[in-house]
Amino acid sequence: MIDLFIEQIMKEPDKDTILKTKLEIIDWIGYALAGTKTKQATPFCKLQQSLPEGHSLNLFGKRKLNVFDSAFINASVGNILELDDVHRTSIIHPGDTVIPAAIATSSLVDIDILNFLKAIVIGYETSIRMGICMGENHYKIFYSSATCGVFGAAAASSYILNFKNNSESIYHKINTSIQLSTMASSGVWQCRKGNGEAKQYALANASKSGVTSAFLAQNGAQTPLDMIEGELGFLKGYKDHIDYKELIKVNNKLLINDVSNKPWPACRHSHPVIGVSLDLKKELLKNNIQISQISEIVIETYKTAIDFCDKIKPKNDIEGKFSLQHCCAISLNYGDILEDYFKENILNDIEISEIREKVIIKNNSEMTDNFPNNYSASLLIKLKDGSILKKTNLNAKGDPENPMTEKEICDKTFNLINSNFNGLENIDLLIKNIISNEGDSLEKKLNWFDDLQKLINKGTKKC
Repeated sequence: MIDLFIEQIMKEPDKDTILKTKLEIIDWIGYALAGTKTKQATPFCKLQQSLPEGHSLNLFGKRKLNVFDSAFINASVGNILELDDVHRTSIIHPGDTVIPAAIATSSLVDIDILNFLKAIVIGYETSIRMGICMGENHYKIFYSSATCGVFGAAAASSYILNFKNNSESIYHKINTSIQLSTMASSGVWQCRKGNGEAKQYALANASKSGVTSAFLAQNGAQTPLDMIEGELGFLKGYKDHIDYKELIKVNNKLLINDVSNKPWPACRHSHPVIGVSLDLKKELLKNNIQISQISEIVIETYKTAIDFCDKIKPKNDIEGKFSLQHCCAISLNYGDILEDYFKENILNDIEISEIREKVIIKNNSEMTDNFPNNYSASLLIKLKDGSILKKTNLNAKGDPENPMTEKEICDKTFNLINSNFNGLENIDLLIKNIISNEGDSLEKKLNWFDDLQKLINKGTKKC
């Protein structure tokens, strides 16, 4: 089985996949760098100050870190703003673990741009296939981005360490790295039941553990090669019954192409509601209807969104981002979703609270049945005069069927960085350099993250 799995993750990416991979990297740079400026990032910022100096990217400051600490520290901030990428059917955020692991490992290897991008594609394919295989039931208890992300981090790092070798050697090293990663797969959803940085720690640990697995394999570590599907293996421990068909399924395209990008800083399960709310806000403005004229708001969506995001009185910014009621309220009130709208003054605003109180949430059985293939929602607004406005969206903004454009993703990163950093000049040039489609650009030596470190060095502040 595992040979077929390795064969699938090692498929050659086409030009469209290469461009998509570049956009995922640009997206990560924006939301991860902006994440370093948050309160939740403080423990990791303080920790990196005491870590030994090395040669790998450090999003927090001028001192570069060793390869393992770089993966750990940089992976800790990707999900803080809830702007990270997401794959629907695996229900994971692959970029959070794969990209920092690949960046850290590449700092020790003389690698060209094309092979670095291939490594990212392999990492995404690995973690996404693992996530799909584990399924929705796994996601109910376990934080799949961590439990499955570790495999993607291992595969990407292992490819970077071995891209110059022959195919047989690469296959063996990646296989060993993935098998070793089973021993580090962890992360439970209790982390979202209160305040703290446990969720960030899970991703940081997954990325670092993946890199560690790759380096162990590189240094001759051995392991049973059926750690995933064996009688006492990963699948046996995490699933009711062993079914690995999704690991070896032959697809027409690489799965990174199915990854969604978030336009708004909130839980992905809230995005369908935000989308329909913003659409109806336009209708309210068009018809000169005031918020005070609304008598009732009915949200219909899938059960997982309700399980995660039914919070009528969010107490902090994290709960606000996981509140369908609050995301709906600020969308209808402001016609936009900004980070500031999750701060305490907005959470406690009387007008916003009154809108939240008008929201009724219902489980839509058809939407529930279609999840996770579709992240859907409908919004019905009842007005005091008896009239009704309604909008349904089967695919959230940013999904492959309703994608963010190249410009929207680049603008998202540019705006995130400019609004969070003073003196971080020339980020637009870095974005243009990454997105460049010049014929020989992929054969050049990778220098994007050296350039990024130089930009960070000009704009860093103390924790």
